[in-house]
Amino acid sequence: MGKGLLDANQLGDFDRLWDYRSEWFETPNDDRNGWSGVNRLLLALPDGEQLGFFLKRQQNYVRRTFFHPFTGESTFACEFRTISYLLNRGVPVPRPVFFDEKSSSEGLKAILVTEELVGYRPLDAVLDAWFTQPGSPIKAKRALIGSVAQAVKKLHYARIQHRALYPKHLFVNVTRPESPDVVIIDLEKARIKLMPIMRTLQDLSTLNRRMDGLSKVNRLYFFKQYYGVARLGFWTKLVCKLILWRSRKCTKVPHASAFEPTK
Repeated sequence: MGKGLLDANQLGDFDRLWDYRSEWFETPNDDRNGWSGVNRLLLALPDGEQLGFFLKRQQNYVRRTFFHPFTGESTFACEFRTISYLLNRGVPVPRPVFFDEKSSSEGLKAILVTEELVGYRPLDAVLDAWFTQPGSPIKAKRALIGSVAQAVKKLHYARIQHRALYPKHLFVNVTRPESPDVVIIDLEKARIKLMPIMRTLQDLSTLNRRMDGLSKVNRLYFFKQYYGVARLGFWTKLVCKLILWRSRKCTKVPHASAFEPTK
């Protein structure tokens, strides 16, 4: 459906998408001789309604990979490959509708278009509303924490380390508070890591130190849901301590002690 809509809106090929002009959805990133930016596309449907997509474009934004150790490849090529891999394994990630890249005199250009996540908000925005304001049901809070833990668990079970697992990269839909939906976005930096402990330590340390407003009890509940245990054992307590140490080492966070393994 997405590719067909691009065609119907005269945006079905690389050059037309590259030449598309609108306000940036967020400030583009600059890296040495390259750049990477995102626009929001609103495509017309046959019934006159509109459907949203995100158009991501980059130029000379590359990283070295196993198959391209010297010249590198576009980070969107890496992200598209990772998204496709995760979709096949049931991990909740955005659905891509277009990917292509092209070499030019200006360097390597790449485009990735994904479906807009309608009804979703970044986790940090939801946490700010739910955990810093009174009145949010405890069951709804626990359901949200559990859904996030399960999404991250699926990512790691697929042997992928996100490497930038901030709350803003976890989009949640709480239309059904008893069963929130979670989607993991921005997978440009993701890597396959064969050792589970490496995936867990880096990603959960990053997430832990950025979860402002979340109490120690709620963070401990997240960790139990992630490991699927009712009580921490020797190994999970040790991992908690390592996450706590990494969180404190990286930055001074008021809730950095949230994973203190008490029980």
